[in-house]
Amino acid sequence: MQPDEMSDDSGPGQSAGAAAHPGTEGLWIFIFIDMIIFLLMFIVYISERVRLAPVFAASQHQLNQFFGLANALILLTSSWAMVKAIEAVRHGLAPQAHKWLTVCLATGGLFSINKLFEYGLKIEYGITPATNSFFTFYFVITGLHFTHVIGGMVFILHCRSRALIETGSGHFLKKLENTGLFWHFVDVLWLFIFPMLYLVGLR
Repeated sequence: MQPDEMSDDSGPGQSAGAAAHPGTEGLWIFIFIDMIIFLLMFIVYISERVRLAPVFAASQHQLNQFFGLANALILLTSSWAMVKAIEAVRHGLAPQAHKWLTVCLATGGLFSINKLFEYGLKIEYGITPATNSFFTFYFVITGLHFTHVIGGMVFILHCRSRALIETGSGHFLKKLENTGLFWHFVDVLWLFIFPMLYLVGLR
């Protein structure tokens, strides 16, 4: 029987044993495909940066590194909270799982507010995806990442709503592990996006 097919009456002990390989095969495949898509975008971005170095360098100076760094720290904190939530579920600690998932949602919300504020400032200054090639990449890459953040928050909200009821079941643990894997992927993506767009080549 596959881990995600475990019945809801599986105890915390069983769940811990099934945690050797977190998540399900389908989720790993999705992340792999998603990673390839972002990798291709990064490669095209780098090639265009080499071709239009002066434009990209001048445009990069119009980004506020504080926003990017703040969001990196926010997502790292959120990933840590997700680890704590999964650990709580593995030990059958429903209130703690609920608490840490609340932290995940709160930090995800902070990321969203920060990113929307940054977008708002850019638009206020007349900067849009049509401004130049750099800002086309900036809005497309960060915008696609932002949709991943929103999607992850929807999954986290669902898990939080079920944590007090389903903690202790192998099914819920696998569901939360899938959510955690996706959330960590979102975090790792930003750790590549932040330096690539905000820092590399900045003088």
